Amino acid sequence: MLRTLWIWILQCLGFDPRGIFSFHDGFRWRRVDPMVVARRLWSVSVKQAEIPGLTSPDVAFDMDTSRKLIASGIGSQIQQGYAEISQAVREAFQIPDLEQGGLTEIECDELLGKFNTYLGDVKKNGSGKPISSPSTDSIPAEESATSSESDSGSTSTDSNSGQPESSGLESP
Repeated sequence: MLRTLWIWILQCLGFDPRGIFSFHDGFRWRRVDPMVVARRLWSVSVKQAEIPGLTSPDVAFDMDTSRKLIASGIGSQIQQGYAEISQAVREAFQIPDLEQGGLTEIECDELLGKFNTYLGDVKKNGSGKPISSPSTDSIPAEESATSSESDSGSTSTDSNSGQPESSGLESP
């Protein structure tokens, strides 16, 4: 009973211990599995502006590309960026158009931003699984130790570069 009450209080405050994403779709508050929505979002194909010579006007949705179009400041590109974002968000979150009681294009953009922030917070707080990223430890330990020693003025050629050198004077 206390556990149920505690979870209810957390949910009222906007925290969900189960990690379920909640949003307002224009009608009501909905709760969705964030991984299902992320898979849908990554597989959405959006319509590109009609460009002569382009054989396939549908391409995979790329949030960064759409945001660059919006940031460009050029009217037609701003419209295209919002259109791509709203199309992808409506398909991924299964939200209707504004005419049917859904969200505006600006609200779709805000929802995408909140969802992106939510996914970033989940990664930061730990999902239990490692997130692959380019490693900065690609330099072998011996090479990095040698280069740092030569920078500090030391001329040691000892193979135990990780161990401090013995000066011959041992403290009792």
